[in-house]
Amino acid sequence: MELQETKTGEYTLYIPSMDETYHSRNGAITEAIHVFLHEGMQRTTGNIEILEIGFGTGLNALLTAQYAAKTCRKVTYHTLEPFQVPFDLVRKIGYGELLEEPILFAELHDASWENKIKIHEYFTLHKTTQKLEYMNLTANRYDVIYFDAFAPKKQPELWTLDIFSKLYKATKPGGILTTYSAAGQLKRDLKSAGFSIENPTGANGKREMTVALK
Repeated sequence: MELQETKTGEYTLYIPSMDETYHSRNGAITEAIHVFLHEGMQRTTGNIEILEIGFGTGLNALLTAQYAAKTCRKVTYHTLEPFQVPFDLVRKIGYGELLEEPILFAELHDASWENKIKIHEYFTLHKTTQKLEYMNLTANRYDVIYFDAFAPKKQPELWTLDIFSKLYKATKPGGILTTYSAAGQLKRDLKSAGFSIENPTGANGKREMTVALK
C-alpha cells in the first residue's frame, strides 16, 4: 500500500495490486461525510447501533465518533475488517490532524479487537476481524449499515444477493444501508433482498449513490 493524494489535497491509501484506493480520488473526507454521515447516521435520531463493512483507515469511525459527541447521541459501532491496515501507515495520512482529533483517531486504532471498547461517553467501538460471509448477525439489530467494501469488481464476494439478504435481516425496520456505489446489479440485489432504494446525488460531483431502506 502507498499514499495517494486526492483532488482535495488530503491523502488516501492505494493498493497497486488491486488498482484500488480506500477512498474517492476526488476527496476522502468529503466522500465519507456525504455517503455515511449525511445519507446514513444523520437520517436517524436517538441512540443507535451502526454496522460498518470495512473499517479500513478508520475515517468513517472517526467522523461518526465526532458527530456522536457533538450531538450527544450514544452510538454502538460494530466494524468488520479482516485485512487490518498498520496504524504506522494510517497515521501518515493525517486524518486525525485534519479533523483536529489526533488523540481520538489513535484511540480508535489502539482499541483491542474482538471486544467492546468505550471510546468516550457517546461512542462504543467493537472491531472484529471476522469476514461478513461467515458471520452470524443478530436479526433486526442495526439502525444504519455503512457498506464500505471495495468496489464490486474488486471484491465481488461481498456484493451478492446472499450478502444483502443477510444484511436486510440484520437491519431494524426503518433502518438504512448506505453505500457509495450506484451499480445496477447492486440495486437489483438490494431490491430482491427486500430493501427499497433511493439514489441521491453522490459525493464529489458523482451523479448518484445508493441508499437502501428497510
